Amino acid sequence: MGEIYEDRRQEPRFATAGKYSLEISKSSSLDGKILDLSLNGAMLERTGASEIKAGTHHRIALSFPGQPPFQGDALLVYVGTERIGIEFYDMDPQNFAVLSSMVEMLTRAHR
Repeated sequence: MGEIYEDRRQEPRFATAGKYSLEISKSSSLDGKILDLSLNGAMLERTGASEIKAGTHHRIALSFPGQPPFQGDALLVYVGTERIGIEFYDMDPQNFAVLSSMVEMLTRAHR
């Protein structure tokens, strides 16, 4: 399944260190590290044993040191025991501008 997931990537991904908070329900969230990031999605470290399934939509907030936090809706495309793969599903223009700026900064750093 991992190979299929990787083949679907349309934008380059960059290893990065940030934190995320994925809303599981109105009263609980899953928090952890962001492993990589692109304009289309991210790979997240999975912590805890919360019941989540691929194909579901969740609200997500992401933060990186020295950068403004941003949030949006995410589609879970991969849910493993140690990692979660997401695609950004819906993000307002202000949050997308922050994401775009972060990816542009990572692009310049990897040239």
